[in-house]
Amino acid sequence: MDELELLKKDWKKQDDKLPKLSYDEIYKMMLKKSSSLVKWIFMISVGEFLILFLLEVIGRVNGAYEMFGEDIIYKNISIVSNVISYSVILFFMVKFYMNYKTIQTTDSAKELMKNILKTRRTVKYYVITNLSILTIALTIAFGYVLFGGGDLQVTKELADTEMSKYAIMTVFFIFIIITIFIAGLIYFLLYGLLTRKLKKNYKELKKMDL
Repeated sequence: MDELELLKKDWKKQDDKLPKLSYDEIYKMMLKKSSSLVKWIFMISVGEFLILFLLEVIGRVNGAYEMFGEDIIYKNISIVSNVISYSVILFFMVKFYMNYKTIQTTDSAKELMKNILKTRRTVKYYVITNLSILTIALTIAFGYVLFGGGDLQVTKELADTEMSKYAIMTVFFIFIIITIFIAGLIYFLLYGLLTRKLKKNYKELKKMDL
C-alpha cells in the first residue's frame, strides 16, 4: 500500500493513532502526483523530438539516403514528411507544457479532474496523429518506389530481383504493419502507462468527492 492509500485510509477511518489529514491536504498530494506525471509526458515528448532529429542527421551523414539518388520527387516527399512530423511533435510539446503549467497552478479538485482529462485527450490525439502520419508517409514512400520512382537506384535494384511486384508489395505491406505495431507499442509503454496513472488519480479524486 503506497503513502497516498495509507493516508486516504487514515482519513476515512479517523484512526486516532495516525494524524488526521484534511481533504485539502490529500488533494495537494494528488495535485503533486498529477503534476509530476504530466511533467514526465512533456519531457518524453522532448526526448522523442531530439532522438528523431539526431537519427535523421546521423542517417544523412552516413549516407543512408544515397540509395534514393538525386530523385527530386522523393526528396520533396522526404522534406514534406519531415516538416509535418517535426511540426506535429513541436505543437504537442507546447500543448504538453501548457497542460503541465495549468495543472501546477490548479486551485481546486474539480479543475484538477478537468485538466487530467484534458491532458489524457491531448496524449491520445498525439499518438493517433503520429501513427497516422507514419502510416501515410511509409505508404507514399513505398508506393513511389514501386510505381513512380523509375530513376531511383533502389527501384532499379528491386526491378532486377526475381521477386514479382506483388511479392515486393507484400513485403512492404508487412514491413509497414510491423513498423506501426512497434511504434504503437513504444507509445503505449511511454505514454500509456503515464496516462493510466493520471486516470487512476482522476478516479481517486472522484471517489473522494473533493
